[in-house]
Amino acid sequence: MDYVRKGKVEWTGDNPPIYLKREPTGDWSTLALFFRVNGSDHGRGHMILVLEDPYTTGLAHPVRLCCTDNARLARYLIDDFVRKFGLFRPAHAAIDGLQIIDGACFSVEADYPHHVTEIARFGDHRVEMRWNDLQEMFAVAQPPGDSQTGRHEMFSVFQPAGSASVTLDGRKLAGETVERDFFDRRAQSAALAHSESWICA
Repeated sequence: MDYVRKGKVEWTGDNPPIYLKREPTGDWSTLALFFRVNGSDHGRGHMILVLEDPYTTGLAHPVRLCCTDNARLARYLIDDFVRKFGLFRPAHAAIDGLQIIDGACFSVEADYPHHVTEIARFGDHRVEMRWNDLQEMFAVAQPPGDSQTGRHEMFSVFQPAGSASVTLDGRKLAGETVERDFFDRRAQSAALAHSESWICA
């Protein structure tokens, strides 16, 4: 039996999302992603990406933030992956307006499984992504035809959160997680994504 997956491993690491809405039936008010990449052709690194009002509905001065400690890796992840993720495809104008800030310092605070908080500091600023009340983990193996890019196998271990938040300089961005279909179950629109790997088919 062949135990080795064919294809190039593009990157591997963690990629947990937080998606928020002001109203359960309304548009997404904030889309946020965290990346901790442990291996890629662009090196290792971290990134927090936050799009407030991602579909540009008229909010004054929405957050368009990407902070990282590896700008080359961040641009690759944005262009080759984030732009292809389902909720981000209609948000190209917001992505085009991203401010990419290099040299950020990253840390984590956790009382697992009660909460995990990924933190980035840059200059006098601080952004936090927090997942609360973590639930049972489950594993996913997604073929290329079903993956967000349409050309990669994606493997991950997901751990849905009961709730989540995104905070910038002490201001909690508006919105809450909402229940939605998530693979073979219903879960809130935030989860940890452990050991995620994208393999080019």
